[in-house]
Amino acid sequence: MAHKKRKEPAVKEEYRFVPPDFNEKEFLEKDIAITKTVLLSALLAVVFGVIAYFTTDITFIIGLLLILVGAVALRKMIELFPLDLSAVENKTWLGNGLMFFFLALGVWILLLNPPFGDAIEPQIRDLEVWVGDVEYQRPYQNVPVGNVTFNVTVFDNGELSKVQFSFIGSGGPWDMVKGEDGRYEYTHTFEVPGTYTFEITAVDKAGNTNTYRSSIGIIEPG
Repeated sequence: MAHKKRKEPAVKEEYRFVPPDFNEKEFLEKDIAITKTVLLSALLAVVFGVIAYFTTDITFIIGLLLILVGAVALRKMIELFPLDLSAVENKTWLGNGLMFFFLALGVWILLLNPPFGDAIEPQIRDLEVWVGDVEYQRPYQNVPVGNVTFNVTVFDNGELSKVQFSFIGSGGPWDMVKGEDGRYEYTHTFEVPGTYTFEITAVDKAGNTNTYRSSIGIIEPG
């Protein structure tokens, strides 16, 4: 009787981990270069945010364009410094540019608001004209003589100094009173029919002024 041939066990290959070559000096130099570009980007962003703030009195567009140009030209500006930037990758420059834009924009907005400054005028919204319980919609025509209440929302990023109501060439200004609902109102008694042009003027503590102008047509009740 023939004997079965015994199968020899397979020899497993022994795995040996070979660590990749690592140049510690090159790694540190690259890391330092990237860190320097980040710090310079942040510093330049603060500078551009401050410059944008000083252009606000001219127009907001100048400040926004200035920050956009700075973000695009960031790499060129940093290359003016005596630094070896050969190890800095394009994705790093892209990240620095985004950080520059949002940081400069944040500095600009921060300086525009109290307690640092206030260059934003008050906002006047949602004027309502009432005679008793009846509200008259724009263009505020056919409003009967008598007591007419003007009710409006006024808000500001800081504190308001005054909100006043006046007629062009025929009276005022009169202070509008802030109600419990936070809206400002003034009630005027019309005795003579006609068309009256009125203004609502809001002034904040920083001296910024905004004026809303409209007209109202007063008639004898029919």
